[in-house]
Amino acid sequence: MKELTDENFDIEIQKSQKPILVDFYAVWCPPCQILSPILDRIEKEYEEKIIFAKVNVDLAPLISQRFGINSIPTVIFFKDGQPKSGFLGARSEGDIKNWLNENLK
Repeated sequence: MKELTDENFDIEIQKSQKPILVDFYAVWCPPCQILSPILDRIEKEYEEKIIFAKVNVDLAPLISQRFGINSIPTVIFFKDGQPKSGFLGARSEGDIKNWLNENLK
């Protein structure tokens, strides 16, 4: 999973030919620790369609503030460089796959 920072976020989002799922997280966040392995599993299945990335909110405060990240984990789906959809909190693998499939249409 690609790590995004305040420095590289805009470049990576804008240059991407594929949609990007961005997980805003913190290492001290228990729900983030639940979500992370689920996203890792899904990444293998969707690697041809989507780029998976993470933003550590403690290390990227400017990007986190720009997108109004007040609760973590927050997941945002970017397409054509723009945020299109998202969700808060940990979700089941099935729920996330359904959400991704809807956003890939």
